[in-house]
Amino acid sequence: MQITKPAKSAAQNRIESLIGRLGAQWGVDAAKLRSTLVNTVFRQGDGTQPTNEELMVVLLVCEQFSLNPFAREIFAFKAKGGQIVPVVSLDGWAKIVRRQKDFNGMRFRVSERTVEVAGRQLPEFCECSIFLKGIDEPVSVQEYAEECFNERSPVWNKWPRRMLRTRAFIQAARLAFSLTGLYDEGDAFGADGPVQGEGMRTAYAADTLPPETPVLPESRTAPAIGFSLQKADDRLAILLRSRAIPNFWTRAAASVNRAADLTPDEKKYVLARLEETRAGEEAASAEPRAEQEVQPQAQAQAVEPSETVREPDAPDAADAPDAGAEDEGGSLGLI
Repeated sequence: MQITKPAKSAAQNRIESLIGRLGAQWGVDAAKLRSTLVNTVFRQGDGTQPTNEELMVVLLVCEQFSLNPFAREIFAFKAKGGQIVPVVSLDGWAKIVRRQKDFNGMRFRVSERTVEVAGRQLPEFCECSIFLKGIDEPVSVQEYAEECFNERSPVWNKWPRRMLRTRAFIQAARLAFSLTGLYDEGDAFGADGPVQGEGMRTAYAADTLPPETPVLPESRTAPAIGFSLQKADDRLAILLRSRAIPNFWTRAAASVNRAADLTPDEKKYVLARLEETRAGEEAASAEPRAEQEVQPQAQAQAVEPSETVREPDAPDAADAPDAGAEDEGGSLGLI
């Protein structure tokens, strides 16, 4: 008896075609890519997996704006209504803006006037101006601390000024380039936005050393696929920015070893470069000490030839003491 497989729906055909294109772009098998995206990358904290339609929405944004979920340029979070929506990180927004053909630079301005928000003094607003080619006046947007600050957000509480600047940049980008259908971290932490906002902590704290415990649960961490020298070098540069902190080398190595988004080869590369940098800095700091130790010896050796030592006059034979005699001081010639 011949078994007839059920016909695939139009949505399934479209999603498979989309995953096939992205898999070819990222160098990953389509079936493995779909399984990884559904079960790991876009899986929610409560275990919810995106439907075909939700997965298609997120991946269409990836394809349209050339965003890579494995590079944490885009996330998928469950909104208040239950649907999973695409949330673009700051790195993703910067990538989108730089790819706009009319983009001609941008400028930030921070208010000199401060206001008290949640018990702290913050600039009243941050202004972002985006310049477009062929247009004299920039597109400028002001975002106000009193309106944007969110006490429930860990990143807003820790980096309020940075987040205000980020908010101004994203809103200016939306207005300048008519970017719609994208959530940002402000939406993710807003009262009516996605409820799974914790994952944004890593994307917006990229220039600080990771804490002693992982920020993201294991099930929410993007998997490592292949080897990327650029990613490894970027991670090394990020870590080295914090090498002034206590126990940096130990903490940096620990953070690399537990980084789920790095492959074993990438971890090995970063750890080797860290060790080389550490050895180089220790050798450089040891050289001045060695020079300081050698310098007094060299000075002493340089002085000896220049000094003239006058030999005492030889005593007359009659005045010379017996060879075996000693004076009262117990030593020859000394009192």
